[in-house]
Amino acid sequence: MLRVENLTVRSGDFVLRDVSLALEKGECGVIVGPSGAGKSTLLEAIAGLREIESGRVILGEREITNLPPEQRSIAFVPQDYALFPHLTAQGNILLAPRLLGMPKDKIVERFDFLCSLLDLKELLHRRPRQLSGGERQRVALARALMLDPMLLLLDEPFAALDPQMRPSVRRSLRQIFKALKTTVLIVTHDLWDAAALGDKVFVIEDGRIVQSGSWSEVISNPQSDFVAEFVGLNQIAGTIAWRDGKAFLQVGELLLPINANLPEGTNASLKFFPSQVKIVSNDERAAWLGKVEEVMDLGDKVHLVVSVADGLVVKVETSPKNFKVGDNIAFVVKGQVFARD
Repeated sequence: MLRVENLTVRSGDFVLRDVSLALEKGECGVIVGPSGAGKSTLLEAIAGLREIESGRVILGEREITNLPPEQRSIAFVPQDYALFPHLTAQGNILLAPRLLGMPKDKIVERFDFLCSLLDLKELLHRRPRQLSGGERQRVALARALMLDPMLLLLDEPFAALDPQMRPSVRRSLRQIFKALKTTVLIVTHDLWDAAALGDKVFVIEDGRIVQSGSWSEVISNPQSDFVAEFVGLNQIAGTIAWRDGKAFLQVGELLLPINANLPEGTNASLKFFPSQVKIVSNDERAAWLGKVEEVMDLGDKVHLVVSVADGLVVKVETSPKNFKVGDNIAFVVKGQVFARD
């Protein structure tokens, strides 16, 4: 359906180099990476908004590398949604098909279908300033989908939403994409967007895609230290110590309880995801102790950054509770311990 082959794009001193990716019809791909890695540049190049130095973009059976944006059958929704402030929601949605001469009966049919699917009936006569972030997003999606594009591109679709809204909006978008059988490519820096939406995930670092696959494939087998760190894998290096028949990972003077069968003195690395951490009571024998340094409320989950010792922090994912910065907590870790050279 979509094939990007060895794409190179220059933007000032930045170079997006030899990027390749592929999506089948109806799949949702998610490009993830840190700020400045080239995510939006790649999306804009596919949309025809940036000049391509080399490589090819193929959509369906047609090469579109050098076609202008309006001839690509691609809809692009930018971060700020780019709704016209002087038009109502209905005016924004209907502008492009009217300008492009879509037959009136098809406009009515498509408009009614999208308004029902996206629950827009009560919003149609409001202007963008009268809409919430989630409502503006739905109007922008309807506008993008009116022309029934072969490919939908979304640049940071949740950037304008409150964190508490994101889980429900993600679920809604997933249902909409599947209902429409639309091929979608999303840019985001948020890993939970990738986990919730992506059939395929593409991790980008400094202008190159460094790993791709399903979300579960990427997080279970990160191909580099960068990918491991980016997807939230906790990695703690130390040596194995045994005390009273129990295994510990010794990091400096700190002894961290672990499950391991490695000999005393083995250089080892403990790897675990934030979801493999369980908050417990302070008197649990295998508990680690730490202080909460950061709290990120994602609605259905809470992310904590916990300081265990000077220079040693652990990322934790847990159910919503009234955590606050400065709280002392205890937790146990279910991770894998590997011997290292």
